[in-house]
Amino acid sequence: MQEQVGGRPLLDTKPDQALYVARPALEETLWAAVRRRLNVLVLGEPGSGKTTLLRHLTYALRNEDAAALFVEAATTTDARGLIALLSSKLARSGELQQTSAPRGDGQLLDLVTDLRSVAENDPHTFLLIDSLPNASDAHALFGRLRDELWQLPFTWIVAADDAHRSAYLTPPADAFFDVVLDVPPLTQQQRRKLLAARLGSKAPRFESLAIEGSGNPRRLLAMAREAIVSGKGSGDVLGASAERHMKAARLGSAAAMLLVELETRGAASASDERLLANLGWTRARAVQVFKQLETAGLVTSYEHKGPAGRPRKMYQVAGTVGP
Repeated sequence: MQEQVGGRPLLDTKPDQALYVARPALEETLWAAVRRRLNVLVLGEPGSGKTTLLRHLTYALRNEDAAALFVEAATTTDARGLIALLSSKLARSGELQQTSAPRGDGQLLDLVTDLRSVAENDPHTFLLIDSLPNASDAHALFGRLRDELWQLPFTWIVAADDAHRSAYLTPPADAFFDVVLDVPPLTQQQRRKLLAARLGSKAPRFESLAIEGSGNPRRLLAMAREAIVSGKGSGDVLGASAERHMKAARLGSAAAMLLVELETRGAASASDERLLANLGWTRARAVQVFKQLETAGLVTSYEHKGPAGRPRKMYQVAGTVGP
């Protein structure tokens, strides 16, 4: 079989779900909550498998003929954009009939009212929301408007980076979520199963990654990808990673934190909003620490020209291959 070690989360499709590695303890708690229509907050570090878990649940719910809608909230700019997107998607899906058009430029409460009018005569729907782009918007939506959301015929399963935990769980937002699930690192057995699913008969060559590799699925796959593309042994990849972390630790805790973020996320710029939010840094601070890492030879940089605006300076971990 062709190796499947790309960094993207699995989709809620049959071919992708064949690659899914079960996490029974996590899934049992999640299913117990979902069957009781309890709102769930799923927290974990970037790359821990939150999106893949939500996609798996979406696939399973649809197989049970439940109304389930997965929404990648990162495609929106704020909570208003998310609610407008939900209203549009639900009306377009045929599961719900739109009775009033969402006002994209309206206030958040107006948009929630619009969403209620879309949903008021329709069956219960499971909304699987992946990562709101702005943590303060999450607090406004699930805190200030929690009573309005409770009146909608939805069960909310929301995934968020652990760095944003306080925004979701500071009162009054904490009361909105009945269950909070933390996504743990993969166990050694789960790492072995993930590599077997992605590498097939070649997996035994990567046993050292299953034993000593990262419990973060995205970082584990990045290590496997690096070994395959570069031709290095998995032991060499593990050794290089350990050496990088030792060097970064000598530079200080900030450098070590940023290196982990880059290993998990892939290339990033000093103006990456999600990166800055996770670290709690300003852009100036990120520029300073990126320069530290680059001077130490731990990251390399290149110019990236986007669809509009000036080129951005992007950084990636030195000696690794991209996602």
